[in-house]
Formats: sequence, structure tokens, C-alpha cells
Amino acid sequence: MLRVVLDREVPAGELAALAGLTQPAASQHLRVLRDAGLVEVRVDGPRRLYRVSPEGLARLRAELDAFWRPGLTALRRAAEEEAAP
Repeated sequence: MLRVVLDREVPAGELAALAGLTQPAASQHLRVLRDAGLVEVRVDGPRRLYRVSPEGLARLRAELDAFWRPGLTALRRAAEEEAAP
């Protein structure tokens, strides 16, 4: 869902269809993404249009970088030590 709404606003019904979900199931997923700050919603008459939240995505990226950086750094060092003659 995040990939679909990365470049454009997408109605909830279209997101449900693209994800192969029922409308209620898609709404639950979208609510979780909205509560996490990863998507924003705009009401346009009877439709709800979703798009990615650049700020939320940046926060997620920073969290993932902080989580993975120490382990990946240690893995790189170990690989370099093993490859050293």
C-alpha cells in the first residue's frame, strides 16, 4: 500500500482492490498506517484519498537505519577481517 501511495493520492477502494483485500480489511490496514504517521488522508466528498507522509516515511527510515546500522557495521567488519590475507 505504501508503494502505491508514494507518488499519488489513491482512493481507499482502489487500494483495497490493488491489495486484494476487502474494503473493511483495507480500511483497517490504512488506519494502522495513518496512526503510525506513514500515510495522510484527505476527504473528497464521499471518498478518502490516501498518500504517503514524507515526514512519517523519513522517521521510519531513520528508525530502521538506527536499528540496522550497528549490526550491519559489525557484519561488514567481520567479512573484511575474514577476507584479509
